[in-house]
Amino acid sequence: MTKEDNTLNCYMKLFPKWIAYVVLAVGIAGAFIIPVASVAFYIWIGLCGLFIAKTLTQEAPKEPVISLTETGVQLDNKQFYPYKEIEKVMAFSTKRLRFRTINFKLYLKKGTPVEFCVDNLDVKPQYLLDVINERIK
Repeated sequence: MTKEDNTLNCYMKLFPKWIAYVVLAVGIAGAFIIPVASVAFYIWIGLCGLFIAKTLTQEAPKEPVISLTETGVQLDNKQFYPYKEIEKVMAFSTKRLRFRTINFKLYLKKGTPVEFCVDNLDVKPQYLLDVINERIK
């Protein structure tokens, strides 16, 4: 999240670095359990190594997913919705299998509602909802 010129930019959250160390520990433990002569051993080591490398070398995203400017809401698909066209915003949770996701729905004065996911952002959904509601009024 960055604030510049009264604009709130929200970015995708990165994997925490400590997860790589947990995978390293689990990978070492699994390497002692799986026989060295089997193909599963090399697959296990390769997958753990790939995950560790991807986690430790991840880069911060350059483009924000959501930008709240003084005039409206800019989504990552380059759609812009001015605050004067937004009637209300609602937050709701959906469940897929065992996982819950938090989505927002912008109800526009003219047109169909716009739905977008705010689950994996570097800003809390409640803060984002409060900022949008404050600027709509």
